[in-house]
This record gives sequence, structure tokens and C-alpha cells, in this order.
Amino acid sequence: MFPHTKLIARVLCLLLFCSLLSGCISVGLMLSTDRNNDVHKSIWKSDTITALSLGKDSNGITGWVFVGKHFDYLLTKGGNSIIELLMDPTIYREKIKVANNVRFLIIPEKKEFEGEIKLSYTWVNEKDKVSAIGHGFICKDNASTCSLSINNLSGTIHQKNSDQNAAKLLPFYHPFIVEFYQYKTDLIGPRTTWVLLPVTLALDIVTLPLQFLVVAVASGH
Repeated sequence: MFPHTKLIARVLCLLLFCSLLSGCISVGLMLSTDRNNDVHKSIWKSDTITALSLGKDSNGITGWVFVGKHFDYLLTKGGNSIIELLMDPTIYREKIKVANNVRFLIIPEKKEFEGEIKLSYTWVNEKDKVSAIGHGFICKDNASTCSLSINNLSGTIHQKNSDQNAAKLLPFYHPFIVEFYQYKTDLIGPRTTWVLLPVTLALDIVTLPLQFLVVAVASGH
């Protein structure tokens, strides 16, 4: 009686395991294409920002510009707080750093971008620490470095100004890299899933006996 009970239990386990395997191709398709609105993030370009400078766009609008190695980035919003910080005589500019992994969302067709940057400042004395706090830096107790997030930066990309006046530049002692990313349409997305799903379901049905055989051989029966 006991051997038969043991055999039945093993057969039931095999059937259960095979039923779990059945549909694996279809499930894999569903998981691999599970993206909202058929879009994904894609890196557009990257650049190294070396300084800030006054500049103008094609319409003659003056503003502050992130000076990059490849392009210039006219800030239409959020640049004033950076300028005020860099021009504060009580702040040691060489102590300002931009955190890594700076990413701006870009619309390539319009050459418009937006994002944020995170700054760190290693204060030297109480005077410049108080100034840093006045600019919005958060300074934790017993910490020599303060942090600041500048949100809602936005602007437009332009060809480099070949007549850049070095006297008007506010150089960054620590240049930083910016990655520009965009949202691109997926070639394979949820709509494609529904088209391919009948095919994968048919493959699951055809391969079910093979899945059962593989499991049976692996278990020694």
C-alpha cells in the first residue's frame, strides 16, 4: 500500500511541476514586454560641463549658460541660485562639487532639457558654513560637508560660442558630466505581446510533453 501511495504522490508532483512549466514561453513574453506606453529610457548624448557664462539664444534672449566641451546649454530656469552661490565672496568655490550621475531629460526635436543637480560643499569655517546654509545647503551636525539639490533646471541646447570671452566665465573647479536621456518607443511592447501571444501559447502546448519527459528523466522515472 505504501509504495503505491508514494508513487502516486510522485506522479502528482510531476504533473504539478509540469503545469507550472507549461506556459513559460508565454509568461516570458509577457514579462519581457511589460513596459508602460511602449517607451523606455535611452541615453541621447553626454557632455562635460566646465563653466558658467552669460550668453544669448538665437532670439537675443540673455541668460546664463552651462559651458560644455561639445555644446552650450542656455538655462531658462533655475540658474540664478547657482550664480548667486558662485558669486558669493564668502563661499570657497573650489569646495563646491556636483554629485555624480547628473541626468537631464531632453526633447531632441526642440533641443530642450530639464533636470536637477545635487551639490556638495565642504565648509572651511563658521562664516562660510552660515553662508552655505543661507543658500539652501543642508548641513548636518558634526559633518564637514553640506548638500543642496537644485531642482527644476531647464534650458535649451546650442552650438558652442566660438567667441567665448574667458573674462566672463565662472569656471567650475570640478567639471562634471551630464547625461541627456530621452524616451523612445519600444519596437516590442504590449501591443506586440498580444500579437505574438497565440504563437507562444501554441508552442507551450506542443512542448508540454517534452517538458514532462525532461522532468521525468531528471527525477529518475
